[in-house]
Amino acid sequence: MSKNLLTIMSCILLLASCKQQNDQKRTYNVEKADEQIPKQKVDIKTVGILLYDGYAPLDAMGPYAVFSELMGSKVFFVGRHRGLIEDAKGMKVQVDSSIADVKQLDILLIPGGFKQTFEATKDKELLDWIKSIDSISTYTTSVCTGAWILGATGLLKDKEATTHWSSKKLLADLYGANVKSLRYTHSGKYWTSAGVTAGLDMSLALINEIKGEKYTK
Repeated sequence: MSKNLLTIMSCILLLASCKQQNDQKRTYNVEKADEQIPKQKVDIKTVGILLYDGYAPLDAMGPYAVFSELMGSKVFFVGRHRGLIEDAKGMKVQVDSSIADVKQLDILLIPGGFKQTFEATKDKELLDWIKSIDSISTYTTSVCTGAWILGATGLLKDKEATTHWSSKKLLADLYGANVKSLRYTHSGKYWTSAGVTAGLDMSLALINEIKGEKYTK
């Protein structure tokens, strides 16, 4: 066997050995990483975000992005009906689950909006669905004026809650909530946030309760 051939074979064996060691190290690192991921304090499998025509996009999409990082959970949109739903800025989103399809959620989130949000407070079928989901949910939440819809169900009566600064009086007067001037509140299973970006803070705080500070960071 020539000297050159021996050299080539030695290099191949060396590279193969290095690859095996790297693969073993990578496997070890993945296993160690899995061990470091905190177990959920509460078992959350499904997170449903209610969409309706005229909802404020960041109210829904901000929490959607946050909850999508909750490993082992399915995050999806629920509509009054299936099909395209148009937000307040004119963007349309395809929604594949209607309130008739969804019978159970671990977390329900209701985003805010303006005119069509207030109209939703008069939708008896929608309000009945929210109350039905709430009867078995772990958390029921709202962002911004989504608290109007949640309040219209009667579920916020005498509970600490917040909403957009311009509608705090309405939330208290019409729906009997104990309104606080905070970024977000939680009263038992009910979590509410102030306007728009506060929904991100609330979502992170809720994940902190579910998974702990280490996971949230």
